[in-house]
Amino acid sequence: MEKPIIYQMFPRIWGNSTEEPAVRGSLEQNGTGKFRDIDSPTLEYLKWLGCTHVWYTGVLRHSTKSNTEGCLPSHPEFVKGEAGSPYAIENYYDVNPYLAEVPEKRMEEFEALIERTHEAGLKVIMDFVPNHVSRDYGKVSPHHEGPFGCLGEHDDRTVHWKAENDFFYYPGQALAMPDKEDFEKECAALKNNDFSYGYSILPAWLVDKCRDFAGVRPDDAAGYASLLDSYEGILSGYYEMPAMATGNNCYSASPGVNDWYETIKMNYTDSHTGTWDRMCDILRFWAAKGVDGFRCDMVELVPAPFFTWLIRHIKSEFSDVVFIAEVYKKDLYRKYIREVGFDYLYDKSGLYDTLRAIVEKNVGDNGMPVELWQSATGITRTWQFLGDLQPYMLNFLENHDEQRFASDFFGKDAGNSFAALYVSLFLNRAPFMLYYGEEMGERGMDREGFSGMDGRTTIFDWWSLASVRRLRKMISDGGYRALTATDSPVEEDRQLEVFRRFSRALRFAATDPAVKKGTVYDLCYCNYSSDGFDKNRHFAWLRDHEDETLLFVSNFSAREATMELMIPEHAFDWLGMPMTDDLNPQKHIKVTVPPMDGVMIRLL
Repeated sequence: MEKPIIYQMFPRIWGNSTEEPAVRGSLEQNGTGKFRDIDSPTLEYLKWLGCTHVWYTGVLRHSTKSNTEGCLPSHPEFVKGEAGSPYAIENYYDVNPYLAEVPEKRMEEFEALIERTHEAGLKVIMDFVPNHVSRDYGKVSPHHEGPFGCLGEHDDRTVHWKAENDFFYYPGQALAMPDKEDFEKECAALKNNDFSYGYSILPAWLVDKCRDFAGVRPDDAAGYASLLDSYEGILSGYYEMPAMATGNNCYSASPGVNDWYETIKMNYTDSHTGTWDRMCDILRFWAAKGVDGFRCDMVELVPAPFFTWLIRHIKSEFSDVVFIAEVYKKDLYRKYIREVGFDYLYDKSGLYDTLRAIVEKNVGDNGMPVELWQSATGITRTWQFLGDLQPYMLNFLENHDEQRFASDFFGKDAGNSFAALYVSLFLNRAPFMLYYGEEMGERGMDREGFSGMDGRTTIFDWWSLASVRRLRKMISDGGYRALTATDSPVEEDRQLEVFRRFSRALRFAATDPAVKKGTVYDLCYCNYSSDGFDKNRHFAWLRDHEDETLLFVSNFSAREATMELMIPEHAFDWLGMPMTDDLNPQKHIKVTVPPMDGVMIRLL
């Protein structure tokens, strides 16, 4: 197994060239990217970068407030943001018309994108959202007439649950959207600098914002003052009878603001039902169009027997299709790989969380002792826990759910990312995922609208990113190639230097045999007493394949580190490395690593 590298791209924002998008701006104001913007030069760039797959996020038709660019608006009271959530699917058999140059030909344009992607030597991944759909699924746009019918069309709505139903119902109860009175109280408390009221009603992004809130800055005060205006539409008026359960397992007719109130929960049983057939037909539809893989959303909310059956069924017809699972419970990793049959799993709860804790401790080091969960020794514990599952983990530092590394909420600066990047990218043969703009040090610190300034790039708003606009210009004029053609750093331009470092690391990971296929040897255990080595802040390992041996060292300290590392005799035996006068267990290797950075040394 070699090393897949996935580029997660959000087409709506990728191709948007609007230089000054308006906060909470409409589609008419802020514009949108199109399928056409993912052109041949873009795909050639991704191939050059070392990518093997592109995950086109937000392609499936979802609910939106817009009524232009071919869109048919859903009820504004449950749509999050102006653009809407890409995970509130309104039609599984359609793509978003706003992504097409000619909305009526949107499917042909998406099929052309699949063809372009394949011609560039890349594979296509798209979302499969099996757990929930938009509250108005099937009511807005015409639906594909599959052999098993549309979801919910034959449901018995007079009962809460029935095995044959696709959804859950609350007979005799109308849907009650989040409570306006409580929301007003909480917002008023925030505006008055009073935090005693609690955070039960606030959206998750605002909770994150308030965790270390010491006082309201002038721009924040304006933001909080406008909160009620932003939410006015969702707090009254939408009528759903009978009410349906909400997507995040909120089995109630009264979801809260923190619930996924824009979605409805699907009903699965542990045995084969019509719901299984309808969902399987959706994947067959896209696989037949050339989609090479599916990133499966929130699989832990759907019974595992369904996925076991689904994956086997699809692979019996499309044997090369890849299934990637978004999972968070580490004790279920082995089950989802060995029993259910997923090809790869998110390792958010393992390596990502470990690296994040280490980075946050050292970037914001206040002199307090390093706790166990903040220590670089956690990296060793993580790979030891995974064992033979390591090649099936999807490593990443960013995705659409997580905060940007360079944001104020995480690593503070993209220049601090390389110690973590080296571990995530080079430690093992696991696939690696890059989120669009990450290679430019995108900070995610815009106040776009619904998302607020939360360190994430919005998935709910019509928006444009200056970093991505600059990247696209570099792609169009071919300037990105020159940046990696020299070893000289781009000292006068921090963003370009970040790009140079990221692109060189990715290209190396994609081509070097020791990284793609090699064996790993963790050197930390035998260097705890080595001069200059700090087990809590440093991590060192070998990658070896045939006649090549590489030494990697990551320094998670905010200070430059010089250390003398030894390679034990066991490593030579285990890896089959030859001993020489310059490379043997008695010879220490002196390594200097800049702060929050990593180095690679070729030993053989």
